Amino acid sequence: MDATRLGEYDEKFSRYLRLNTFPVAVRFLRDWSEAPPRAKRPGKDLGNRITTCQAIALSRRYGWVIAMGREDSSCVLGAIAAGFEKRLPYYEAGNLCMNLYTENLEAGQRSEASVPHFATGRYVGVVTAPLARAAFTPDSVVIYGNAAQVMRLGQAWLWKRGGTLTSQFRGRIDCADLAIAPVLSGEPQLVVPCTGDRIFGQVQDHEIAFGFPFGVIDEIVEGLEGTHRSGTRYPVTNWLNYTADFPPTYHEIRRQLDEEGPPGAG
Repeated sequence: MDATRLGEYDEKFSRYLRLNTFPVAVRFLRDWSEAPPRAKRPGKDLGNRITTCQAIALSRRYGWVIAMGREDSSCVLGAIAAGFEKRLPYYEAGNLCMNLYTENLEAGQRSEASVPHFATGRYVGVVTAPLARAAFTPDSVVIYGNAAQVMRLGQAWLWKRGGTLTSQFRGRIDCADLAIAPVLSGEPQLVVPCTGDRIFGQVQDHEIAFGFPFGVIDEIVEGLEGTHRSGTRYPVTNWLNYTADFPPTYHEIRRQLDEEGPPGAG
């Protein structure tokens, strides 16, 4: 993908959404030779193992390009979803959910089975980068914003299609919903960030997120442009042409002033 083209996409998201953080390009690596040469490896370059949501946060807030594999990952849940680690029976049975997100193993097992994931070993790593700085063709794009900004992305998706945007909620492992599910389904996800993303990715209370497969980016940009032209914009335009109402005492003084007439009259 031409870097100039990615910069044009980034500029349009900035123009129509006025985002506070960078849109993030995400690519899953089949081989480490695919990693951008200047990408930072958390274990080697940062001296830490990090979560996938931290990598996305470093890209969207700092503008860094991060490449991480199993040896860089501190979150086994994100690594399992990405296929970097095996789906051991202990995990699949629901033990990592029980007494944290579910009251028993049966519910935990259902929760783990619901998580979007790649086949184990399909990929060796993941790269995150600000969209405008990505030296690769993304698999998915992740954007964080406030409710109105993400609403605009949803409206853009429906510009040609109509209908509704269906998303899933689980309150955990949102990296799988944002970056993996769009690749698997070919459709966007509107995601309420999970507890881990709030703790480690430091998502703020006002933020929600939108992830989509890179293959639909032209459709989403066209939808942003089309709805913008029609008057559906961000910031949302407030209606200001109306007569305000006031407390009864204000109306009384208005009545008295009208009886007295304008200053200097009489």
